[in-house]
Amino acid sequence: MRISLSATAWRRLLLALCFLSIFVTGYGMWLTGRFGDTGISLRRLTGAAVVAPGSPAARAGLRTGDIVDLRLLPDAARYRWTDPIPVGVAAEVPVRHGSRASIVRVVATPISIPFTFWLALFGELWMVLFATLLAWRRSELPEARVLVLFFAEMPLLQVLENGGYTPWPQLDFAVNAVGSLFDPAVALLAVYAMLFRTKHSGLRRVLAYTAYTIACLGMLHALAVRVGYWFGLPGLLGLAPIGTGETLQSLTFLVSYLCLLATVWQAEGVQRTRTAWIAACIGPYCIFTFLVWELAAFGAFNATLRAVLDVFIFFAPVGLWISLLNRRLFDIGFAINRAVVFTGVSVVIVGIFVLVEWAFSEWFSSASHTTNLAVSAALALALGLSVRAIHSRVDRVLDTVFFRKRHEDEQAIRTLAREAAYVTDPHILLSRIVTVLEEHADASSAQVLLDDDTGHYGGVSENDPAIVRLRATREPLDLGDVHSAIAGEFAYPMLARGRLVGALVLGLKRSGEAYAPDESDAIMQLAHDAGAALDVLLMKKDVSRDGVLERLHESNEAILAGIRELQARLG
Repeated sequence: MRISLSATAWRRLLLALCFLSIFVTGYGMWLTGRFGDTGISLRRLTGAAVVAPGSPAARAGLRTGDIVDLRLLPDAARYRWTDPIPVGVAAEVPVRHGSRASIVRVVATPISIPFTFWLALFGELWMVLFATLLAWRRSELPEARVLVLFFAEMPLLQVLENGGYTPWPQLDFAVNAVGSLFDPAVALLAVYAMLFRTKHSGLRRVLAYTAYTIACLGMLHALAVRVGYWFGLPGLLGLAPIGTGETLQSLTFLVSYLCLLATVWQAEGVQRTRTAWIAACIGPYCIFTFLVWELAAFGAFNATLRAVLDVFIFFAPVGLWISLLNRRLFDIGFAINRAVVFTGVSVVIVGIFVLVEWAFSEWFSSASHTTNLAVSAALALALGLSVRAIHSRVDRVLDTVFFRKRHEDEQAIRTLAREAAYVTDPHILLSRIVTVLEEHADASSAQVLLDDDTGHYGGVSENDPAIVRLRATREPLDLGDVHSAIAGEFAYPMLARGRLVGALVLGLKRSGEAYAPDESDAIMQLAHDAGAALDVLLMKKDVSRDGVLERLHESNEAILAGIRELQARLG
């Protein structure tokens, strides 16, 4: 049974996941400094230990080659070895000496955290914020949903699966087991690539299903490690050699990225541009993740490569945010507008409150504490009720000072929308529409595709996906979201008498910026009013051409002649 969710439901679900990821990532950043190092490395329940010289384990008397048997520990104490040990906490190390065993207590000491590690943590937070904005503005698109899941679940995978953040090992075991279920999230990059249709998809399909298979094997391996440590099952841990988990994760990353590159190679037009930008942004991140994890699988951790990976994790979201702005998901000018207005309103309200509070404190200095509280409460209530009026005035003033050109352009578009009904020549109206949009909307191109009553709109079939979408939704359409023969970036429906009489098509802005929400609304108004005006003008032209007006005029003359003749007889 297939479950279908509405765009609103998807938005709520994805935003909830993003907020959870932000919380978990922030919590992990806050607790990062609490973990320390014991200086002993254990990769199995039982086996020879590797002890770093001068470490707490070495000072406690442990040496490389000592046989450590974690099966001698209780479940909770044994499971602690799967996660970093908190600073100041004593880890129990059961060491075998022939038939005897002794417990050595090693206290974890603080470790120096490289600066690049913090860069990586903030980079992951950037990625989640990118996913949050993407979920807010484009939750109706399948490819956007997959990207949100990918960027929101990656920090969850890192934190939930690898962290022991609570005083209760049982809870850590449950959280880590749930985190292991996020392992297949790495393959979401291949899912994203497969959403784009190409002429030849055999190679992509092979790469995608390979990534899915490896990701599922990685999830099963991670669960096996957790269960094996908790229940002390060496046989379960022995199903795969050391480093299998890192190898599976790194291979999933590599194969998924190769699937995305195959999509870039086989796609065309807008699809190639979108996938190429995503591939370029996260390419270094995927490649160096593969290298670091693969080296870690063989016990050859390289600090330099890890530092480079951390830097790429930090800078990868920069390209994603640029892509976000350029793909019209968010308008930076509109954001600056709202930010300046919000700042202005805050300054005015806080300034008035401080000034009036100071004046009242001087006037009522001798009044009781109760009187001062009552006056302050009344002042706060008055300012609260005045917020709307203050916001309106500040908005008007700041718009006049900082955004005058922008509003003048919007007003020019709306003025033409109002005047469209009074233009008597359709050719002049079409010419003015193109001129105004190229001048005041900064559109690189503007064209009007009218219904020619032969099943075409300006040479484009009425069954073109874009035309069908405009008729069905009657909303502005991003032409990059459909496979259409119409050349442009946005199409606005021109409606009259309940039907689509044309489409107003705009190209990218010459400046490369996005169309602002208020600007798009003005263009939509122009398309609606111009559509109604053109429908009337073309209908009049058709009526005049067919001679109907002449016949109506002759009928009226005949009726008037009959009336005059009747009046003459009666008179």
